[in-house]
Amino acid sequence: MAYLEKNLGREEKIISKGDVSFLPIIPNAVIGGLILIGGICSGLGGFIFTLFIAAIIILPKFFGIKNTELGLTNKKVMGKYGIINTKVMDSPLNKVNSVTVEQGLGGKIFGYGKIVISTSSGGYNFNYIKSADSFRSSVMNQIDAAEEEKLRKQAEQLAGAMK
Repeated sequence: MAYLEKNLGREEKIISKGDVSFLPIIPNAVIGGLILIGGICSGLGGFIFTLFIAAIIILPKFFGIKNTELGLTNKKVMGKYGIINTKVMDSPLNKVNSVTVEQGLGGKIFGYGKIVISTSSGGYNFNYIKSADSFRSSVMNQIDAAEEEKLRKQAEQLAGAMK
């Protein structure tokens, strides 16, 4: 996860990473493989054509999954997704409005889901995240911890000012 490590701020550490599952590519790979098998039987011209079609079926999802990164630090939620049109999220914890998890049947069976993060500047969708509920809980716990730390520092400053 090169993006996360490269974009850490001062005194910032990664608490949790949203690992991406490659299991959703299996249906595309099966369909692409079946098309390739059919192309092998139809000669060289048919094989080249079916190779092109199989690549169109498999590669976009593969690179979409490969180019997704999501992480939680002690100060913010960071992420990046997209191949050509890349969307980057770098939101302080106090600007995160909500974190929701959406799971279809495949996600429930194989343990992945879509994490939707709503911030004051917009919404971000991170698909195929392993243990999505666990990552959501980590974000919510870190938001609470950051708020408690902020209140503790304010109390110390107020106590210091009253002396």
